[in-house]
Amino acid sequence: MNHPLVGGASRLLQRENIYTSMDDGAIMNFSIEEWGKISEWFVKMFQGLGSIETSEEMLQFTSIEPYVTTGIVLSRQGKMAANMPLHNLDSTFNRIQFDNSLDSLTLIGDGFHYTYRIPDEILAIKSDSN
Repeated sequence: MNHPLVGGASRLLQRENIYTSMDDGAIMNFSIEEWGKISEWFVKMFQGLGSIETSEEMLQFTSIEPYVTTGIVLSRQGKMAANMPLHNLDSTFNRIQFDNSLDSLTLIGDGFHYTYRIPDEILAIKSDSN
């Protein structure tokens, strides 16, 4: 099967569900109805890396200068918008999965998976602050 790839630090793949386990065995895979948990992990993932906005209806991350321009917006209704250098994407999802290192998240919808990866340049901010 041909898997379309989108450039930049993220990719769009059509495939089956893959779950990531935490060190303690917990899987960070949430239904859109678990908005509180999604919000909690979203903030943990992007904390200190740029601008984070949260509300009962929306989660948003935007990088800050001088780092690479990127961002992602998730709505409680399952709408998403992501932008990276060279592409933008709008779609819908019903599940979200965070990887155990909190470097990427995967949005899962009917017939598609979209993995948003934090660019290495921005991840370096985490390393520099430790």
